[in-house]
Amino acid sequence: MQPTPPAPPAAQDQTAATTQSPPLQDWYPLESSPEVLTSLARHWGLPDSYAFVDVLGLDDDTLALTPRPVHAVVFLFPDTDGIVAWRAKDAYLSAEIGAEPLWIPQRGVELMLTSPTGHSCGTFAVLHALAETRLASGLDGFFAECRSLTPEGRTALLATSPLIKPVHNSLVTAGQTILRESDWADADHFISFIRHDGRVVEMDGARPRVGGVDRGAASDDLLTDVAKIVREQYVPLAADSVHHFSLIALVSNS
Repeated sequence: MQPTPPAPPAAQDQTAATTQSPPLQDWYPLESSPEVLTSLARHWGLPDSYAFVDVLGLDDDTLALTPRPVHAVVFLFPDTDGIVAWRAKDAYLSAEIGAEPLWIPQRGVELMLTSPTGHSCGTFAVLHALAETRLASGLDGFFAECRSLTPEGRTALLATSPLIKPVHNSLVTAGQTILRESDWADADHFISFIRHDGRVVEMDGARPRVGGVDRGAASDDLLTDVAKIVREQYVPLAADSVHHFSLIALVSNS
């Protein structure tokens, strides 16, 4: 049986446009849409020759519709019990000073918030993709400083940087999102996949993770590799929540 493909943009809500002001909570969740993620990256200098695009399915024919090359993939998924239990067994790559790929923990940012928790994972997924691809020149200095710091130091730098949180907050009402209090508790989780030293690496700054995760050898097509991981590892553990999946690829514009 073919797995159910991810629905195109599985946003926090996509029923109507809005001009609402961001709520009082810190790091309100971003909409899962290529337009929002592209706008986020454009703020940091992503050239017009690159953009995020929707991946419309996991089968080979549908994957072929996505422009190539694919430089990174952002993945939104539900934290079902099965997925959480499987990911808890992961072994982590080193994240110490000088280690690559550059990993920035999300937990410290959340501890610095004015509210108990936050939904910064969408921004972290894009940051991890851009740190590896080096496609956003506006973050060159930020990433260079991060590489000289411990993981905790990177988080402290991010939490106080005028480059990151203000941009995130400016986009929480972008796209078709309507801000709802229920989204604060029910938001799904963003991570990213990158290619590093011939390996597919899953990047997720959220607790309890302490570094990237090696998901296996990389082929010459990152999207095919990621789709296989999602089909074989994530989809069987999604229970009835597979419609929450969304894949967004960072590609070169033709």
